[in-house]
Amino acid sequence: MRLGGLLDLSTIDFPGKLCSVVFLTGCPFRCPYCHNHELVNSKGVEVSPERVASELSENYLIDGVCITGGEPTMQNDLVELLRELKERSLSVKLDTNGYYPERLEKLVELVDYVAIDFKTSPRKYGSLTSKRDAWDKVEESLKLLNESGILWEIRMTVVPSLVWEDELKEIADTIRKAGIEADRIVLQQFSNENPLDPSLKSVNPPTKQELFELAEFFNGAGGAGEGRTYVRCSEGEFRV
Repeated sequence: MRLGGLLDLSTIDFPGKLCSVVFLTGCPFRCPYCHNHELVNSKGVEVSPERVASELSENYLIDGVCITGGEPTMQNDLVELLRELKERSLSVKLDTNGYYPERLEKLVELVDYVAIDFKTSPRKYGSLTSKRDAWDKVEESLKLLNESGILWEIRMTVVPSLVWEDELKEIADTIRKAGIEADRIVLQQFSNENPLDPSLKSVNPPTKQELFELAEFFNGAGGAGEGRTYVRCSEGEFRV
C-alpha cells in the first residue's frame, strides 16, 4: 500500500465522527484546482494495511477513519485495509472521484460512508479531468451509490470560472433527471494556496456568502431536497 500521509485527528472529514485521515497516493485525474496534487504522482511509502490499521487503532480519541487521496480505489490492497479497520471496530469513510466503479462496487459493503466528487458538468468532465471516459465512469459510480443503501454524499468544489452557476445548473439537472438522492450535497470552497494549475493562485476563492447563494441556486434548480445541502469553507460547514 502506497501511503502519502496520516492526519491523527479531524473533526470535519467524517460527518458525526472524530476520525484520523489516511492519504493514499496516485490519481487518474489532473484537475487544475486540485490541492493535494503532490499525492498524484508520488509513490509514497510502501506499508502493509495491517500496519496502518494497527497504528490507527492505537489512537483512542477516534471512532472512525477517513480514507482519501489521491484516489484510494487505485490501491489494490485497499480491501485488506478496510477489513483490518473493521476488525478493530472502526467506522470507515471513503473519499473517491468515482473513476473505478467496478472497484467501488466491491468496497461498498466494507465502508460506512462514501463521499464522491462531482467535478463539473458532464459535458466538461473530460477536459477538466484529462480523462475522456471520466463522466461515463463517474455516472456508473453515482448510480451504484444511489442503490447501495449506505450513507453517502456528493461533493462539488466551487471554482470561479471553472465550476459556477452554469456548471452547477447542469449538475443539478443531471442529478434530478437520474433520480439521484444522496444523503448530503456539499458545495465546498476552492483553495488557491496550492492548486495544480499555478494560474489559479490568483483566483479568489468564493466567499461563504457566495457559497450560500450558489447552494440556494443549486437547490432551486432541483439539485437537492430540503435540508440536504451544505456549504463547506474555511469557517466551517453549514447547512443551507
